[in-house]
Amino acid sequence: MTPPGQGLWIDPGFGASGDMILGALGGLVDDPDAALEPLRSLGVDGWSVRFGSADRNGLHASRAEVDAPAGTHGRRWSEIDRMIDEASLSPFVAAGARSTFRRLGEIEAAAHGVTIDEVHFHEVGAVDAIVDIVGSWLLLDALDIDANRITCGPVGLGHGTVRSAHGLLPVPAPATLALLTDWPTRPVDVEAETCTPTGAALLTTIASGPGRLPAGVITATSRGAGGRNPDTHPNVITAVTFEPDEGRASSAGIGVVGTAVAGADVVGTDSMGSAAVIVETNVDDVTAEVIGYVIERALALGADDAWATPIVMKKSRPATQIRILATPDHESTMRELLSRETGTLGTRVLPVTKHPLARRHESVTLRGHEIRIKVGPHGAKPEFDDLADLASDTGVPLRDLAAEAMAAWVKTETTPPRGGHAG
Repeated sequence: MTPPGQGLWIDPGFGASGDMILGALGGLVDDPDAALEPLRSLGVDGWSVRFGSADRNGLHASRAEVDAPAGTHGRRWSEIDRMIDEASLSPFVAAGARSTFRRLGEIEAAAHGVTIDEVHFHEVGAVDAIVDIVGSWLLLDALDIDANRITCGPVGLGHGTVRSAHGLLPVPAPATLALLTDWPTRPVDVEAETCTPTGAALLTTIASGPGRLPAGVITATSRGAGGRNPDTHPNVITAVTFEPDEGRASSAGIGVVGTAVAGADVVGTDSMGSAAVIVETNVDDVTAEVIGYVIERALALGADDAWATPIVMKKSRPATQIRILATPDHESTMRELLSRETGTLGTRVLPVTKHPLARRHESVTLRGHEIRIKVGPHGAKPEFDDLADLASDTGVPLRDLAAEAMAAWVKTETTPPRGGHAG
């Protein structure tokens, strides 16, 4: 299994489809068949997934072959939503799969001028597409990747036409183009559909954003093969796991409890402050689960912070205000996220100035585990996620571990910090 905290970079330079992504992620997981076992709880029968290998224009790749019964098109969004809700899926997988299907539903609804509840999923409502989408999120969950560190390179797009449930369509398909709005693409000189709507929807909901392979150390590579083997190009998508540079810097000084960390990363500050925006909306008909997902997704998409506050609206209706703090270049992304996920009829954008204080990250080793310490000019505190993992592994109360971590860190400092708590 991939160590937690690692990142994932996906290279769809030659295109993407659901089975290609499934194959690429399956090639990174120790036991992909076991990881996909929760698919059995979806309530659809007659399908199977076989992981094997294939050569695509000289490149060796992992191949995920999905066998499923034909003639199962036409599922509505509400039916797929219910299937996900009733299945035995982790919150991460359920939220992720739901976001992919909802993104597809919104694109279809806009294309046909109907509401999402009136949309019939045709190709993506078939069993094989359901297996591709939910299966990809299950494999991603098994990898234990940091969701904030998933990026995607330019998407390769072919040309020509493709036959669909709606008849003959141009390539790239209208749904694919709509899904890839604001994402970088590159031409693939082949008369074929290289990126399907399912592939585009998975890429744009799995990845926190587009980008190149980040700086760090590559830990594993896998290629997922498509069904065709053309002479023109390798029909594969590449997935790369990596350890970020900052992760290596903090781990370089891990030792006995109380040992100072060499090369701890230091983040400075601009005394003049930096421009930022708060994107907000008020909602009174959105569940707590959706609000939590929106906050997590905002952070994954690059927000500096996100939070929700209970409020009272007109006619004394209880409601929630969702606010996202981000840099100005993320404004449109955050407005689109709030609109898409909550159904709100509008958002507000407030210009603000951020004045972050200088901080650095150090770490101590506690009970055999690395605990990161965030150190600022007025105090320090251990990272909550590290403490939570250790508490889960040892059964020791989290508050006791927080005190132990601070005591260990204080021993490394000539001047003890003023206060500090887990967070």
